[in-house]
Amino acid sequence: MRRDVQAIVLILVGGAILRITIGDTYLNYVKEVMKPWLLLSGGALVVLGVLALIDSLRKGRAADDEETPHDGPHEHAGAQGHDGAHEDDDGHGHGHGGPRAAWLLLLPVLAIFLIAPPALGAYAAARDVANSAPPQAAKAPPLPPGDPAQVTVAEYVGRAVWDDGLTLEGRTVEMTGFVTPDPEGGWWITRMAVACCAADAIASKVKVLNTPDLPADTWVTMTGRWVPGGGTKNDTAIPLIEVIDLVEVPQPKNPYE
Repeated sequence: MRRDVQAIVLILVGGAILRITIGDTYLNYVKEVMKPWLLLSGGALVVLGVLALIDSLRKGRAADDEETPHDGPHEHAGAQGHDGAHEDDDGHGHGHGGPRAAWLLLLPVLAIFLIAPPALGAYAAARDVANSAPPQAAKAPPLPPGDPAQVTVAEYVGRAVWDDGLTLEGRTVEMTGFVTPDPEGGWWITRMAVACCAADAIASKVKVLNTPDLPADTWVTMTGRWVPGGGTKNDTAIPLIEVIDLVEVPQPKNPYE
């Protein structure tokens, strides 16, 4: 690939990184703590691309000056390799433009500029079999005082599955998540959690009782009470919740827990 094209690719890739990072779009793909590194890497790519482009244009003008008619045939020959072929030739008079596969680098750039992919949702969550990992602590701490107590979906799952719902009994809780249809009927309130990026995301699901079906990926904030059932001490168990109040809400700024 020509140096000027390489420079343009660097600028476009760096610009795409900066574009999604300056806003909140990057939160669909990575954790919030990655923002400084994304800004640094995107800025570095743009700077390197601009410098490479300036260098390529300067060398191109110098080459044009050497090939002007008053230079004569000798200086023009100096632009060739020792065997008389141009540096970009393969020895048979055919120039190589570099690996064409490098142009594929532009595909994610176009995807970001034209159709920024959304955060993982119901489709990914429905295919995640494991629902909860055993907690590090032997016993869950009490919920904070006041009703409803705000919890994450993953926290509710952990308390219900691995602590037999002891800290949830007699309390009302509030949590926010999106709708994932249950193949057996009804739906789960769901939230994805990431350790680093969307590639390692895991889903936490809670079966919602006594509420009408909603479209997949609808975001809701619900208040409800723990109901025994759904299994315990099993990483595939899906606990239950009885809904008291349910409100549709926009997707949060950070869709992951």
